[in-house]
Amino acid sequence: MSKLRQALHNEITLRGYSERTRESYVYAVERLAKYVDQPISTLTDKQLEQYFRYLALNKKLSRATILLQLNGIHFLYKHVLHKSFDIQVSWPKQRQKIPELLSKAEVKAIIAQVTNEKYRVMLSVLYGCGLRISELLHLKVSDIDGERETLKIRQGKGGKDRFVVVPPSVLTRLRRYWCHYHPTHWLFPSQTGTHGPLHQSSLRKQLNATWQRSGITKPCSPHSFRHAFATHQLEAGMPLHQLQHQLGHGDVKTTSRYLHWLPELSHGGRDLLAQWEIDSEH
Repeated sequence: MSKLRQALHNEITLRGYSERTRESYVYAVERLAKYVDQPISTLTDKQLEQYFRYLALNKKLSRATILLQLNGIHFLYKHVLHKSFDIQVSWPKQRQKIPELLSKAEVKAIIAQVTNEKYRVMLSVLYGCGLRISELLHLKVSDIDGERETLKIRQGKGGKDRFVVVPPSVLTRLRRYWCHYHPTHWLFPSQTGTHGPLHQSSLRKQLNATWQRSGITKPCSPHSFRHAFATHQLEAGMPLHQLQHQLGHGDVKTTSRYLHWLPELSHGGRDLLAQWEIDSEH
């Protein structure tokens, strides 16, 4: 398995895939290797079909999670083993659920409970710019353009760079943060001495503790801040195509789902990017 894993790493690196994709593909292959008692290269199509039935029926994984597993194994077969397979995968029915959206007041209440300045700034950027957690953690100091009030998002989902607008209040927080911590490369560096960015688990742990202290009963994750940003922007009147670019969606249909989450939109408000503020005392 070690040789196979190294070959998988090499092929992923060769194609310039993100670290998140790498982790997903490696996990998918390792999970399959633990399930079978023979080399993966010798598996038949029928055995692979049985494995995916096991994921759906026994492990009760969601459609999205099974698709991630399938993508990783397909990559392994195509680019490492140079083989193909033809299987029928039974997908669990995809439930269409509207998440419980955080209000602006609830977002403020959660951030107000953060006691560590570094994490307070991170959550402010996460919400104020509508970023994915991976995009936030891979920001570099050089990605901040204070004069243009933008952040450069490098290799977001789909491998595309883009610029996003930063609200003035968030930019002020970033300046204070830099003056206090003086990061030189990664904007939010790891605290373990690995010279890389902070790991997702650190931010998730901090957010979970903060959410519990806030008394907010709605579920809260880093992606909840992104959902909140998107819906608050639409309520403030941001055009859909502008929101699409800010969020980094390749297809406007992905962005338009937020319209379905908001039965009524108030288009008379000012752009939230100009008016959104977080109390500087917190």
